[in-house]
Amino acid sequence: MARFNLSAAPSSFVPTHPKRRSAVVMLLSESEHGAQVLLCKRGAHLRHHPSQLCFPGGKQEREDKTLAHTALRELHEELNIDSKDVTIIGRLDEVSTLNDMSITPYLAQLRAGARWQIDQNEVEAAFFVPLAELLATQNWQSLRVERQQKNLHFRVFKTPYGLLWGATERIIERFTKRLGPIS
Repeated sequence: MARFNLSAAPSSFVPTHPKRRSAVVMLLSESEHGAQVLLCKRGAHLRHHPSQLCFPGGKQEREDKTLAHTALRELHEELNIDSKDVTIIGRLDEVSTLNDMSITPYLAQLRAGARWQIDQNEVEAAFFVPLAELLATQNWQSLRVERQQKNLHFRVFKTPYGLLWGATERIIERFTKRLGPIS
């Protein structure tokens, strides 16, 4: 994990799209095979983005002092992971969505041996993907989707739980570019 030399996010950080703010956690954990990333599959019953793969996170609420607090609060709500079991490494580049949501991702490390349990009201499944697999460009494919009579192209990553794409894909892509070549 030492190779992730990211500056900590300033506590006064304000996204460029202040209307609708949210924050997510790209949570890393060490395994015998190297670093792995935690992903969630949203519940099929949810109104927004049902069954989509994502990082734990959600909308900023009034009581959240910072977006980092938003990310950690949501991590606890969705997966019952206590903030004392998480070390924030740094803030990644903000991503905007087609529905005018500003997402601030935080890179964090999960303490070895930390326990977690999904809240089935929000999350259908949570699983780890090896970071090396996400970083390997040959593991990504292009998908064409027609939306409002326009052809849109998305990069997708296949998992046993469905396709990873959209804002989560863009966060991973920006993270990969920030890392530079893997030695």
